[in-house]
Amino acid sequence: MPDDHSFHDRLVAALKGENEAVLAELLAGARAGDLAESFDILDDEERSQILFTLPPRTAAEVVVMLDEAVRGDVVDELDTESLSELVSEMSPDDAADVLSELSENEVGEILGHIVAEQSEKIEGLLHYDEETAGGIMTPDVVAVLAGATVADAVESVRGATINEELHEIYIVDEARKVIGVVPLRRLVTSSQATLLVDICDSDPVVVSVDDDQETVVQIIRKYDVSEAAVVDKDQKLVGRITHDDLLDVADEEAEEDLLRMAGTDAAELETSSVFRAAWVRGTWLIPCMFGMLGSAVVLKMSEPKFSIDLFAALILFVPMIGATGGNSGIQITTVIVRGFATGDLGSTKFLRALMREGRIALALAPACGILAWVVVSLFFPVFEQVNAGSQSLVDTSRVADAVGLGMTAAILVAGGLGILLPFSFRRAGVDPAIASGPLVTTLNDVISVTIYMSLSLAIAT
Repeated sequence: MPDDHSFHDRLVAALKGENEAVLAELLAGARAGDLAESFDILDDEERSQILFTLPPRTAAEVVVMLDEAVRGDVVDELDTESLSELVSEMSPDDAADVLSELSENEVGEILGHIVAEQSEKIEGLLHYDEETAGGIMTPDVVAVLAGATVADAVESVRGATINEELHEIYIVDEARKVIGVVPLRRLVTSSQATLLVDICDSDPVVVSVDDDQETVVQIIRKYDVSEAAVVDKDQKLVGRITHDDLLDVADEEAEEDLLRMAGTDAAELETSSVFRAAWVRGTWLIPCMFGMLGSAVVLKMSEPKFSIDLFAALILFVPMIGATGGNSGIQITTVIVRGFATGDLGSTKFLRALMREGRIALALAPACGILAWVVVSLFFPVFEQVNAGSQSLVDTSRVADAVGLGMTAAILVAGGLGILLPFSFRRAGVDPAIASGPLVTTLNDVISVTIYMSLSLAIAT
């Protein structure tokens, strides 16, 4: 395994040395993955120099492996002829991913420069939503009629022009509907005269072109298969989704959920612009900032109801209660959202989630409440003595009671929101990962402060 840093250092040295022979020799033995990784920290001129030095097939592999933001910059730097040459070396699904970032006029111009068969496949894929099975599938399949023999299937494989790995042969009827699948291993271990219908799996895994890509991942994981057939609305075979597509989608979905849980969006990774990324993050942060004004309003409205000393004592523990309640809610939503993402059947059932996560919240809430009560009871008298001498200005026991009950109530409410919101968002067609983001954390903080000050008014005054 080559050392990544060593390779990058040698690549930079070759570029700065402006010796084409040295660069060509280094690139001749380079892996596309290593080059794609280096592209992240090279400038446009260096990237172009590498692409023009590489053989078209290797250059195409590098472009496909790039992150979206870097790939967008690279594609923008290429002229139509160069981009057409690269696209012609890609599999149809990879080519469609690259061209989806261009305008319709640019796509039409590039497709006009490549062979008709490849162009038609790519154009067909561009019509599907990029986050559906149709958008991630490859149209390159080997399909034979039900009456075919092993010899017929082998001949079909030999005559196929497929860039991606081939794992299965599909058996179809006259209407091109899938009726079985034969793994390649079974094909090569059977006699030439064997009928495919005698060695096929008659219940293949099939998905629709309109199925969401996350659903496809869950289906392929559930049945533990290397690929799935993709059919159109008439149930005709139009493509297949392979294991490498599955890995790409799983990585994309996980990344998207993590970003949304952090209060940003995958859109910021589609561009190298710092201002664009700042705008995406700001659209989440600014509403949270104004949302936290709700806590300020609650505190301001509560202030006249307490003595100055008591209010000053109670407000010390607002961050502790708000943060603990919010983190408790995030723990619950993270577990539930993870279940949604993996397709775990138990996690998709509201009552089951309520029973499990609700009981955990019921166990944690009083435990944290008691711990908070103990901490305040021990900490606050010491604090009072240091700042006010031996005379206590407030009733420590009442402050401890208010904090303990406030902590308990905050965790219970946060737990309820943590269970309810992901299911509500999912039912409304909104990504449940947002339920773990800053917006909901802000909501938890405001509610926690409101409950705490209300309890304090009843207990400590």
